[in-house]
Amino acid sequence: GIGVIRTPDGLLLTQRHYELNLLFKFGMTECKSISTPLDRNLKLTVDYDEACDTTLYRQIIESLIYLMITQPDLSYAVGILSQFMESPRTTH
Repeated sequence: GIGVIRTPDGLLLTQRHYELNLLFKFGMTECKSISTPLDRNLKLTVDYDEACDTTLYRQIIESLIYLMITQPDLSYAVGILSQFMESPRTTH
C-alpha cells in the first residue's frame, strides 16, 4: 500500500514497506543504493550467452513500474529496462 506522511509542506506519499518487500523478495537486501539509478548515456546490450530467467525479470520490472507511483525518478531507468522485456532479441 501507499503510506501518507503529513509534513509542514503538505503530504508525502511513500511505499517504504513495498520497497523493503521487493528487496527481500528479489534477494537484494545487501545491495548498496545509488543516487542515479541509470546513466543516461549507458548503452545496454543483450548477452545471449548468459542465462536469464525471463519470468523473474518480468516480475522485477512490473514491481518497479508499480513503485514509480511514488518514485517518479525511476521512470527513465524502468522505461529503458522494460524495453528488454518487450523485445528480448533486440540489441539496445
